[in-house]
Amino acid sequence: MKIECTIDTKALSLSVNSNKPLSLMLMEDVGNRSLMSHCKGEACGNCIVLLNGEAVLSCIIPAFRLKDATITTFDSYQKTRQCRDIERAYAKTGNTPCPNCYASKTLIIESILQGLTNSRTNRMPNPMTNRSQHEDNASEMLNKQDIIQELSLNTCQCMDMTELLEIVEIALTFRRRKRVRRN
Repeated sequence: MKIECTIDTKALSLSVNSNKPLSLMLMEDVGNRSLMSHCKGEACGNCIVLLNGEAVLSCIIPAFRLKDATITTFDSYQKTRQCRDIERAYAKTGNTPCPNCYASKTLIIESILQGLTNSRTNRMPNPMTNRSQHEDNASEMLNKQDIIQELSLNTCQCMDMTELLEIVEIALTFRRRKRVRRN
């Protein structure tokens, strides 16, 4: 099967088996040496990549789902300004993921930040809405549960969930400050 996609900003046309996992494609066909995929499809979370901006386990994504997709690996992501927001949040909290899961947890956090910043900028305030504080808290709790679920894509226990949530919150603050300065 011929797959046309963009991997780390490079437009590629690859001939692969339609069921070949993305992790193997990246390692064997693209030559990515930094991707960790030790679990052989058991979903440990160390093979996370961004697929169209969303964190996914590359070991379970078959090639046929990649048509016209944009894939970002940690190799290219770590060179971006967005990565600096997360690195600054790690430094500010004094908590950093272990070397085994650093790349994947950083990409998961980026996926969360993209979702949070895009949903906030796309949502227009409605003056007719009269939501109570309880409804706002329920909505925020739902968002927190969604964030926890996404952070759970990586099963490494080097950090607890409260530390990760704090990192997301601080990185989001850095990201919002950048957007305010640009406008």
